[in-house]
Amino acid sequence: MKKNWSKFHLTSKIGIIMLIVGLCPILVLFGLDFLGIIDAGNALGPGILAFLTFYPAIILIVIGNILTNRKREKIKSSQH
Repeated sequence: MKKNWSKFHLTSKIGIIMLIVGLCPILVLFGLDFLGIIDAGNALGPGILAFLTFYPAIILIVIGNILTNRKREKIKSSQH
């Protein structure tokens, strides 16, 4: 896993971590509510967290993937 993780650009890493941190609380809350363990009711706090982190995380992941592909193409072109 560490080998694959090191291939990503820093921007992608930040975006992935931001996506996980932002979405996990609301997904766990919805899962527990679906199983009937708790009554979620109004999940305002986790909902706002998910809203504020989702789109910036997606943008960072896309930018990081573009930068990673550029870096790979530059390495390939320099080897030939």
